[in-house]
Amino acid sequence: MNTALNNKKLQISFLIFSSLLIFLGRQLDTGITNYDDAYYAQKAKEILESGSFWLITFAGAPAVDNPPLPFWLTALAFSLFGVSSYSAIFSSALFGTGIILTTYRLSLLLYKDSWIAFASAFVLLFPGMFVDASRRGMVDIPLAFFVLLAFYAFFKAKDLKPWYLVFGLATACAILSKSVLGLFPLTIVGAFLIFSRQWRELINPWFLSGCLIAFLLGFSWHFINWQHYGQAFINAHFGSLIINRSFGGVASSFYFLGYAKDFLKNYWPWLPFALIGLAQFGKRGFREKDRTALLLFLWPALTFLVMSTSKNQTLRYLFMMFPALAIITAKTISEWLGPDKKNQALAIMVGVIATTILFVNVTSFKVKVTLAQSSKEVRELAAVINLNTPEKQTIGNYRLTPSNPRLAMQFYSNRVLESSVTRDPEALTMALSSSPKKTWLTSIAEFRKLTAQHPNRIYLIQANSKYAFFTSIENRENVQYDFSAMRLPIIK
Repeated sequence: MNTALNNKKLQISFLIFSSLLIFLGRQLDTGITNYDDAYYAQKAKEILESGSFWLITFAGAPAVDNPPLPFWLTALAFSLFGVSSYSAIFSSALFGTGIILTTYRLSLLLYKDSWIAFASAFVLLFPGMFVDASRRGMVDIPLAFFVLLAFYAFFKAKDLKPWYLVFGLATACAILSKSVLGLFPLTIVGAFLIFSRQWRELINPWFLSGCLIAFLLGFSWHFINWQHYGQAFINAHFGSLIINRSFGGVASSFYFLGYAKDFLKNYWPWLPFALIGLAQFGKRGFREKDRTALLLFLWPALTFLVMSTSKNQTLRYLFMMFPALAIITAKTISEWLGPDKKNQALAIMVGVIATTILFVNVTSFKVKVTLAQSSKEVRELAAVINLNTPEKQTIGNYRLTPSNPRLAMQFYSNRVLESSVTRDPEALTMALSSSPKKTWLTSIAEFRKLTAQHPNRIYLIQANSKYAFFTSIENRENVQYDFSAMRLPIIK
């Protein structure tokens, strides 16, 4: 075997350095997407502005759909580096790097084989959906990191019981990242202890202490918000946003096969190896009483089965089981390869990672959402919108959707685009007459129709290829274009 490439310290350094370059590369001017990314970034911005760490808001209104830990960390990045798109994804990139490193360390802990450890990290990196998520400011990557850390601590607790406290703390952080989905470590470990008949471990004081930490700290935000908002919090967080989203609404008769379809479409080339490996690990765990194999099998199997009962299925929700799949896949492939083949495969993996670093940081190719410009047109208009709309005045929404580009507009311009949509041209002209100083946003196509129908009623402030920002002709004299007193861009 190639001793240089199999050096553990060299592998760890290479993986950390590579992950940071891949996750943070080409992020300085790409922007963040309108939906989840901008929504979460705005919440973090309001935490920084208000100093309220427990009562989270969006556009000044209570927002109880998500626990706050990822937003705390983004707010910290904002305070250190300034409010920007780059800061909004910074903590997610660090968590992605942490997942790569912890997967490597867990694999090494379990199998004492640096090839399996490196291959596990490689399988996790590719295909690119994990990379793409680590380059976005969402909550799925923090959740996956804390779930992985909880399992790593549980394996360490086999020899050193105080690691159960780390297990509990990591589970608490998972709950504070994505609410009840953070309970998976407790659920899976409980099932593992029952299937492996480790009854005494269930009443081990260290394990019980870890569980107590998980519940008390993990649900601290829920308790504080329940104390503040009462039943309204329960209805909003657990009712509308968890139960209704997961089990309500209309879905296909075979919705429970949605995740299977997603894996069949997206998890190549690893899918055959992962399925064969799962079958082998399940056999070793249940028939041969291999406890390591049993827990690695239960981790993805139970996660997949439970999450498949939800009608709201998005593949990134399963990132918390990807490290286990990566280890299972790497271990399965390792058993099929001889030393020479492993050496060649390791060199190929290093080459693919190095090529990816160059692709992300040197080329201008646009692949996936995070290597393309996001919210570009919103960012172009942000300064003039901020300059011409008073802080407490909302921007009228003419024939745009209730949420797009409202979320990105709020983050980049510090102004609120109305979620209620005006669709009737006559209603717009009445609004222009009753509130002539109000500003409006619409698509450039709709604006051209308006100017053709009402040429003397509307004044264009600024437009680009996608949006038009306008007001009434009566307000023309009040429109400003002097940015000399403004820092530009408002948010980069």
